[in-house]
Amino acid sequence: MDNFLKNQLYRWTYEKIKSNPKKFGGDSCNALLMQKYIQEVYNIFLPLEAFVTITTVSRIKSDLLLENPHFDFRVKHKSKKRKLLNGVEK
Repeated sequence: MDNFLKNQLYRWTYEKIKSNPKKFGGDSCNALLMQKYIQEVYNIFLPLEAFVTITTVSRIKSDLLLENPHFDFRVKHKSKKRKLLNGVEK
């Protein structure tokens, strides 16, 4: 992702959270933000449950890669520190 798009996404996300912090700053805000972005930019409507599932899959993937570092071939977003998962160092 180039820096221009990343900056646009940052500003868009900031404005959404600022416009309605209770909605976009809450527990299910990742899924809500993804849904709103797809609606506004691509004019596609998908149910919120689809984005909740996508978010969950992404979190599960991150947890699995922490638990199984031999599968982790990320370079850009790989954690440099060992993270605690459920209070146990992995």
